[in-house]
Amino acid sequence: MALTLRQLRYFASVAEVGSISGAAMVLLVSQSTVTEALRDLEAEMGFRLLDRHARGVVLTRRGQQFFQRVQRILDSVADAQSMKHEDEEALVGTLTLGVTQVVAGYVLPDLLTRFRRAFPKVDVRLIEEQPDYLDHMLVGGELDLAVTLRLGNSIPSACGAHVMGVSPHHVWLSHGHPLAQEKQVSLKQLNQEPFITLAADILESRMTAVCEKFSFQPVSYFRSTSIEAVRSLVAAGHGIALLPQLIYRPWSLEGEKIESRPVQEELPTADLLMMWRRGLPLAAPAQYFMDMALQRTERVAG
Repeated sequence: MALTLRQLRYFASVAEVGSISGAAMVLLVSQSTVTEALRDLEAEMGFRLLDRHARGVVLTRRGQQFFQRVQRILDSVADAQSMKHEDEEALVGTLTLGVTQVVAGYVLPDLLTRFRRAFPKVDVRLIEEQPDYLDHMLVGGELDLAVTLRLGNSIPSACGAHVMGVSPHHVWLSHGHPLAQEKQVSLKQLNQEPFITLAADILESRMTAVCEKFSFQPVSYFRSTSIEAVRSLVAAGHGIALLPQLIYRPWSLEGEKIESRPVQEELPTADLLMMWRRGLPLAAPAQYFMDMALQRTERVAG
């Protein structure tokens, strides 16, 4: 067995995030995929890279030394890959990119860092809005591209879209919640539970339609536009949440554990989309940004 770039990237992500589940969310792959890659990597190296504990993972002494070398390897690979853009280093212009609140916090930093490293002379202008208004701006030609998180088929006919990732909905529970003992839960088991609702990225309005479809009437306890507020309230046992796994993290800011369980019913997924205005040619900066974003998706999914 030989080392692979995928194994190294997965290991580096786990080392940076501090948990296997958190790295899986960042990489848009399953937790089992990351676990298997780490197991194969440790078997190939012949020593333990990580120590598991209740709050995630920590690097062993040799794991820390290995991580430093892996960072140099990945930097060298990125430098080699940048050769394909060397003839575009002089690329100048403006990219106006719209993002939703969730995308801004969980997806944008990585994409923006990679793009600015490759095309430092492009002026990137960012706008954060709700998906409906980003649609309006795209159709009106005010944006070059938009990256949004939404449920179901709600794309305007005037817009094109590529799916960058798909995220199922899970129930978030406090560590001591009785339902945390279950491998999966049904909506019927949640009927009397107080719900903490995230009012962002039109997830709330789309989930209302889902609840009507399944004749499910959640008991709303609190609404917030803050993901961290929802996470903290759930972790403290004040309610539960039903949210895309893309934004799941196992710990609140206060260091309290959050459990996540799949739902028995087949709920719509939350789709991460790259969108543009049909019929309008993309300027070079927008085309390169789209290509880079989709290459990342293909690399992670492959």
